[in-house]
Amino acid sequence: MKPSRRAAFLALPAWFLAAAVCAQGSPGTFFLVARPGMPDPNFRESVVLVTQDERAQATGVIINRPTDRSLAELLPGERFKSFTEPIFFGGPVALQGLFAVFRADKLPGEAVTMLPGLYLALQPDTIDALLNSPPRSIRFFAGYSGWAPGQLRGEIDRGDWHMVRRASAIRADAGPAGEPARLTSSGR
Repeated sequence: MKPSRRAAFLALPAWFLAAAVCAQGSPGTFFLVARPGMPDPNFRESVVLVTQDERAQATGVIINRPTDRSLAELLPGERFKSFTEPIFFGGPVALQGLFAVFRADKLPGEAVTMLPGLYLALQPDTIDALLNSPPRSIRFFAGYSGWAPGQLRGEIDRGDWHMVRRASAIRADAGPAGEPARLTSSGR
């Protein structure tokens, strides 16, 4: 198995568990798994957590593309010192922006609900609030993925993606020493 494909499969348990733990997700939230031969190089061998609104506009992040840099490495100062986990490549939209997927009981600003208790932060003010008071589980992304109304349906119909709608139906593997798998911690 190719290293990038192996990384995709290793990244899945934590995200599937997050979906399963959050009970039944929003009917508009699902995973996309790129099929072999995906024509778009941004999405080859990728797994994308996606939510789609009532207008069929879809937004999400690639969950299996860690970079080799963290916020602590990229940004000077005490504020970022605890953020040592890698930033992930989230997709080709707004590559210079910082976005986050996080679990929280209370929403610290504007965010897209992916599943109950699992959110996607796209607004700079929300990212700033998360940096000031990070939740226990957070993963940062450079860029995000987005599709105009009807665009994703065309890609699925063309055969570019496998779609997994019911993440809660998939068995999640345990983490180290039998602990449940979980989202990346903020380092706090």
